[in-house]
Amino acid sequence: MTVQFTRLPTKLIYALDSDLLKMLAILIQQESYWIEHKKIGSDGSFYKPVKEFADIFRKKNLQDVRLMIQTLQSEGFVEILSSKGGKQANYYRINWNKIKAYNDIPIPQLINDPMLKTIKRTTKKSVEDSTALYQQIENDSTISYQQDNSLAVRDCTSTIDNIKNINNNITIDNTTSTKSPLHDAYKDRLDSLLADYTNESDYIRALDMYSSIQKDIEYASEYLPTTEIDNYKHQLTETMIKHESDGWNILLDKITDDMIQTYHISNVHNIKTPSNSQQFAYTINDLLGNVNMYVSNDRWDEIAVKAEKWITHQWENDIISYDHQQEAIEKVYSKLAS
Repeated sequence: MTVQFTRLPTKLIYALDSDLLKMLAILIQQESYWIEHKKIGSDGSFYKPVKEFADIFRKKNLQDVRLMIQTLQSEGFVEILSSKGGKQANYYRINWNKIKAYNDIPIPQLINDPMLKTIKRTTKKSVEDSTALYQQIENDSTISYQQDNSLAVRDCTSTIDNIKNINNNITIDNTTSTKSPLHDAYKDRLDSLLADYTNESDYIRALDMYSSIQKDIEYASEYLPTTEIDNYKHQLTETMIKHESDGWNILLDKITDDMIQTYHISNVHNIKTPSNSQQFAYTINDLLGNVNMYVSNDRWDEIAVKAEKWITHQWENDIISYDHQQEAIEKVYSKLAS
C-alpha cells in the first residue's frame, strides 16, 4: 500500500502546539509540492493563498490563520516574503537552519520548556498590516453599551450579574454589557472606507480598496456586534457587485472624434468580469488587441500593472487556475511592458 508522507521534524513535535505544528507541516508539504513540480523560487520561496490555509483549519476568520503564520515567523521558522511590492499575496520560505537547530536540544528539555503557542488576538501586539489603524489591546473598560448576543467580550470586566452558560453558549444581557473603547472608532473608519469605495469610479483602485476594507471588517469583528459586522459585509458585497457590473474602463486615446462619428465606436474599452476561463482568455486577447491598436505606447506599462491586478482578481474568484493566472500575467507583460 502506498501512503503519502510529509517530512515532519521530530523535535518540533515537543516544542510547538498542535496548530503551529500542523501549520508548519502544511508549509513543508507545500514546499515539497513546488519542488516536485519545479516551481520553487530561486530563493526557496513558494506560494499558498491564506484562504487555503483557512479551509484546511476550518477557520472562517483569516486573522486566526495569519496569527499562526506570524507566530512561526516571529519564532524564525518561516519567512514571509511580499511579492511585486506587496501587490500580490505573500510567498513563504522555510528556515531549515532554525529547524535543524532543534536537533541538538534533548527531548526532556523540550518537554520541560514552555510550549510555543499561537499568538492570541487579545495579545497586546501591533497588527503588521497597512490596513490596520489600531493596536489589538487588552481592555478592562466597564463602559455600558448595547451588544449583540453572539459577540464574546474578551479581556474586559463585565458589569452584569445574569451571564448564563448553557451548552457552552454564552448569552449576555444586551442592556448592561460593556462597550469596547474602539467600537466607535472602528465604526467611523468603516463608514468612511465604504463611502470612498462606493464613490470610487476607477475599477482597479476599487479592487485594492475592497481587499483593504475586508481586512478592516475582520479586525473590527473583535469590537463590533455581529449584526453590525454582517451589515458592513453586506454593504461591501453589494458595492463590489456594482463595481463588477460596471467593469474596468480603459480610455482609447488614439480614437478620434471623426472615428467615433464615422464608425460609431466608443473611445472607451470596457472589460467586464468573465464567468469562466474561456471568457477570460477571450477578454485578455481582446484587451491586448485594443491596447495595441488604440492606446498610446507611453501608457502600456500602466495598463500592464492594472491588468495584472485584474487577472489576479479573477484567480482569487476561482475563474481561472493559478497556472492560467501566471501565463496571462506573463502574456500581458511580454506584450505591453517595456
